[in-house]
Amino acid sequence: MAPWVLWRRLYGSQVRASRAPEAEEPLPDLPTIGHNGGPALDDVDGIDPSGHKVSLHLGEKFLALFERARHKAFFGGRGSAKSHSVATYLVIVSSQRNVRIVCCRQFQNSLRDSSKELIDQKIRSLGLLDQFSITEREIIHRKTGSRFTFIGLDRNPTAMKSLEGCDIAWVEEASSINRTSFEILIPTIRKPGSQIIWTWNPDKQDDPVDAYFRSEIKPPDSIIVRVGFEDNPWFFQTEMPNEMWFMQQGNHERYKHIWLGEYDTTFEGRIFTNVEFGYYDVPEYVAPRYGLDFGFGTDPSSIVKVYPDLDNGVIYVEREITGSVPLRQLPAAIDQVIESNGDWIVADSAQPGAIDHLRSVGYNITGAVKAQGSIKTGINWLKGFRIIISPECPNLTKEARLYTWQVDRRTKQVLSVPVDAHNHSWDAVRYATESLQTVAPGSRGAVKMSL
Repeated sequence: MAPWVLWRRLYGSQVRASRAPEAEEPLPDLPTIGHNGGPALDDVDGIDPSGHKVSLHLGEKFLALFERARHKAFFGGRGSAKSHSVATYLVIVSSQRNVRIVCCRQFQNSLRDSSKELIDQKIRSLGLLDQFSITEREIIHRKTGSRFTFIGLDRNPTAMKSLEGCDIAWVEEASSINRTSFEILIPTIRKPGSQIIWTWNPDKQDDPVDAYFRSEIKPPDSIIVRVGFEDNPWFFQTEMPNEMWFMQQGNHERYKHIWLGEYDTTFEGRIFTNVEFGYYDVPEYVAPRYGLDFGFGTDPSSIVKVYPDLDNGVIYVEREITGSVPLRQLPAAIDQVIESNGDWIVADSAQPGAIDHLRSVGYNITGAVKAQGSIKTGINWLKGFRIIISPECPNLTKEARLYTWQVDRRTKQVLSVPVDAHNHSWDAVRYATESLQTVAPGSRGAVKMSL
């Protein structure tokens, strides 16, 4: 499917939509993944040099964003460009008229967890940077006065009162929105003509957002669209097809959930079934440990704060920061997790240059040993504990569902080989506890260590 190119003149109302030229070859079947089957980006028109008109590259289904509706709900599997399409739409709308836009999600430990960076990227890619003022906490259009703010609903549900005057609310990762937040959020956004955009990858059928939009009775004035990777014309120009193929071969049930957007109805192949979610009162004598997994390419970096309460057989992950962070910004992310620069961090030894850099700026950091078989050793050791994940760790919470063993598609037998995906925070947890992995639950072995 070729993308639609939507031309919209800024500060005006003129709209013209046209289909971009078809690719010479159709999108390939999965066995030929790796071939770019979508149209090249230069097959479609770019930004008008005058700066008054921009060309939007959107999949056809996302043209519904420009229709009038109270609710605009887009759900489906990974790779469908839901977030990128909504971010593009919001930048254009904010450039046309004065709107107040609130981007919210259930869990947001810092602005790095928000969509602020994505909005920033879209502003730049559309050639509109000179029209916006981008501060640490907000994004403001210099001419229209439009304002973007970014909030988390979990830490302070009363902060949702600030939504009362907003024109557009974008609810990201809506499957994680709990019932309390859901029931407060909708009636709070009450300004005439206001709209709520929902994007999510389906998890469970009884999640509030699915019960609201996907039951037999649909809410009035709603646009509800299922999207998938096949609706993203540029999907095959990324690295995602290889990841999808690998998951499809390694664990087909997880592939259907993650990539096809089906509900998560099975525990088949899930590595950690000993996970709980909530807070834990850590004994005073248990000291925190820190692990760091470096991102590479499109993979995120992840740093975690772990309390190994060996006496009580508990591994408590209290804090995490996960995201695509450039090396120069990594210290700021680390500082949000550690207590002081003297705290011992065990990091992925596959990136010695990054370790040397962090050591040179004052961090007490060493590389993990990563001996042969260390992944399985670490996994098996962690499976011997109650693992409690704090609500402050949204990425690890997600990985707890998605990190799986490979499953033989023919025999359905679960293999003792982990799928190398959805494991960045888990790798950091393994590094943090590496030196303890000869100590059994019930043994006091968690002591403060420094080098």
